[in-house]
Amino acid sequence: MRKISLEDLRKGDFILVRWIDASDVKAPLREHETRPEVYVKDWGVYLGVSGRKHRFLLLGKDVVEVHNEWGATRIPLDLIVEIVLILPREEVSEAIREILALTRRVRIRRWTLRNREVVKVA
Repeated sequence: MRKISLEDLRKGDFILVRWIDASDVKAPLREHETRPEVYVKDWGVYLGVSGRKHRFLLLGKDVVEVHNEWGATRIPLDLIVEIVLILPREEVSEAIREILALTRRVRIRRWTLRNREVVKVA
C-alpha cells in the first residue's frame, strides 16, 4: 500500500480515501471549536472523477452483475486528505471482472424513480 495522487489513479484501482465529512454532533461549544473535523475512511474501486460545478471522486462499492450497475460514494475533491492505493486494477480485475469494462469511458446516468434518486454508471 502506498499514497498516490489523484492524477496517478487509473479506473479500476482499489483505493482507500481519507477525507473530511460533515457531521451533526451535540457537544459543548468548546468541543466544536477544538475538534470540528470528522475524518472518514472509505475504500472501493476508483471509477473516475465527475461533476460540473463541483468535482467528485467516484468510489465504487458494489456492482450488480447482470446490469453492470455500480453503487458508488461521491466524495468532494476539496475534502480529500489522502488517497492510498491498495491494489492496482490488474490485480483487482482478477476478482472483479466488471473492472475490465472501466477502461472505456464511464458515464453517469441519473433519474428519479418512486421518489428515489437512481444513479447508473454506464
